[in-house]
Amino acid sequence: MVIHVPHASLYVPSSVRDQFLVDTSAIKAEARESADLWTDIIAHEVWPTATIVTANVSRIVVDVERYSDDTLEEMSQVGRGVVYTHSHDGMKIRWASKAIKDKLITKYYTPHWNNLRKASKGKTLIDLHSYPAKPWAVEPHKGNRPQIDIGTNVKLFPTPWVRKLTEFFQSNGVTVAINRPYVGVIDCGAQSAIMLEIRRDLLATGPESKIFKEMTNLLKRMPTAW
Repeated sequence: MVIHVPHASLYVPSSVRDQFLVDTSAIKAEARESADLWTDIIAHEVWPTATIVTANVSRIVVDVERYSDDTLEEMSQVGRGVVYTHSHDGMKIRWASKAIKDKLITKYYTPHWNNLRKASKGKTLIDLHSYPAKPWAVEPHKGNRPQIDIGTNVKLFPTPWVRKLTEFFQSNGVTVAINRPYVGVIDCGAQSAIMLEIRRDLLATGPESKIFKEMTNLLKRMPTAW
């Protein structure tokens, strides 16, 4: 099994700081707000024998989960494509020329995807995320937000597994939806894959909180075979 953790990092290299139009404290605040905090800790604790692939930099530097071609990426329309120029609330925080974007993709995005594809070939993949209980201003898809969102596509998701997962979470009192509010899962060569989105209030203030420990223990019992 492979666990992909693309958005846990808070690291913003000093080499990109001059691209930002806001001060260091605002950069750090945006990196933290945008991060799927503690998903890396969850991955290691819940699936200790899995191969875990994490991004080396914050998603506000390069988002390895986006299409590298902004013409294919829906979120590029609000400045949140592969290289972010806007904050989660729609404020312009950065400038990035095509040359800068290309350099960042070469340095961070391409090596990440090469590693992910190599690790995932023929394996089962869980693409692990968290998401805010209330939609960000830049999000195109609003509406109800279940506690767990399972992202799927027909090519990569065995129907019996989605049924088992849905029944598992519901039987444990957790609300779950398929492809809502986020749709699909990345195709990186895995034999089967899901995107697992955990609503952030279920992670509370991190590993020391009771609810975080409860969610981690629940995930340890999650079906990974079908």
